[in-house]
Amino acid sequence: MKKILFGVSDTKECRKAMNCVINLFKGVSELEITLLYIISEVMVYAEGAIYDYNTNIKENIKSDDLFKEFEYEFLQHQIKVKKMIKEGNATDILMKYAIDYDLLVIGESEQSILHRIFDSHQNLFINASPIPVLIAK
Repeated sequence: MKKILFGVSDTKECRKAMNCVINLFKGVSELEITLLYIISEVMVYAEGAIYDYNTNIKENIKSDDLFKEFEYEFLQHQIKVKKMIKEGNATDILMKYAIDYDLLVIGESEQSILHRIFDSHQNLFINASPIPVLIAK
């Protein structure tokens, strides 16, 4: 069975990546996609820091909505889907789980001036990934 790890985010690039995967792999038997949603790690320091615990609840609701949307589209093309939510550094988490998969799929980073100046996650994924990476734009 071929296994794909798909980094899910609420971006048009990620949705394009979903369509790319569907076009490339529809009709392929023995294919499974794991949708991975990563919640950024939040550091809270006791000295005067305030943390809104509703943020985590909002992230979980957002991930559920995204999972439903992406799962629906993949299932329409008979592509099996698993779901996983992790919290922490996106690069570290993707690299930790990538070794169990055949392909890592991510949407191209949103083009902003900050990404152009400071680089993007996708370059980190490409350089650090132990498996092939498909970046859809």
